[in-house]
Amino acid sequence: MTSRWPRPLFYLVTVLALVIDQLTKAWATASLQPLPSITLIPGFFNLTYVENTGVAFGMFAGQGMLVGLFVVVLLIFALYHTRSLNWAGWEPNLVGGFLCGGAFGNLLDRVRHGCVVDFFDVHISVFHLKWPVFNVADSLICIAVGWIVLRQFSGSPNPK
Repeated sequence: MTSRWPRPLFYLVTVLALVIDQLTKAWATASLQPLPSITLIPGFFNLTYVENTGVAFGMFAGQGMLVGLFVVVLLIFALYHTRSLNWAGWEPNLVGGFLCGGAFGNLLDRVRHGCVVDFFDVHISVFHLKWPVFNVADSLICIAVGWIVLRQFSGSPNPK
């Protein structure tokens, strides 16, 4: 069985992802913004409020027009490619929901605030390694993209 349209699971996951992302960002804005940083795991994990005006990893910060153009091109590209997906199985609906929920969450921040609120701060102090600060939406997008890449490398057919 094939389906050209997403199943209800896609919409449920998209909405849940968006709601969780926006709730955590609202919490971070209210609770973390006035603080320098909260250490949860010394030398590894902090909660740090950051306003990101760029795209992934803060690239193109302050380049609003360029970031906006990039998002529009990416959206057109994604919509074009969804036409060829078979939405009948659970996998494209779950992964697509993660991807769309995360993308909508960050897009909503950009429209409402002109930046994306980030607050997960992972680092390994012993080796002086620091990952850019990120949020729930970024995590969901990375999980979805990683899943897609692994699926492509596995060469196995899509499960139903």
